[in-house]
Amino acid sequence: MKISKIEPQKKNRKRCSIFIDGEFRFGLPKEIVLQYGLYEGVEITDREIDEIVHHADKAKIMERAFKILHYRERSVEELRDRLMRIGFDNSLADEVIDELIADKTLDDKRFARAFVNDYTNLKPKGNRFILSELTRRGVDREIITNLLDTRDEGELIRNYIEKKAGNLDIKNPKERQKLVRRLLTRGFTPSIVYEIIKE
Repeated sequence: MKISKIEPQKKNRKRCSIFIDGEFRFGLPKEIVLQYGLYEGVEITDREIDEIVHHADKAKIMERAFKILHYRERSVEELRDRLMRIGFDNSLADEVIDELIADKTLDDKRFARAFVNDYTNLKPKGNRFILSELTRRGVDREIITNLLDTRDEGELIRNYIEKKAGNLDIKNPKERQKLVRRLLTRGFTPSIVYEIIKE
């Protein structure tokens, strides 16, 4: 087989249409055409085509993964879900994710640590909230429990009451119940909430 024509695509000038033996076969980004040294008249095998297309598809997934990660750090499972929803091939997406894990671009421990830090210092939430959210995002339970062991949830509750609910009269049963609901809604552990409210 021979590449009979390579021409820029009309809708996307950064991509080229590759024609083999007079028929369109596939499209590639220009940089991959250059990387593989493709030009008109060169002989090419099916195996080489498969390798080139595989590389191009993987590069496309990698580019999308970096765009997704640009907005905020994500867990491995979150990124995998996003790539699957977009419609990328499962095995190629897994290859990309494995590479991102290997080079530490994706790291569930780092992601979970940042998540816990945000919900401890910036927007205090309880351990139940953090456990639920990180579990939903596919973070290993052991990582989560190790991080939660470093938090003083009682101190967070006291600080929250001081800053956000200082105007409530805790001796008034209705206002106390309102505060309890607010704390439970924020994912604080019920036993700790009731213990601190009784203080």
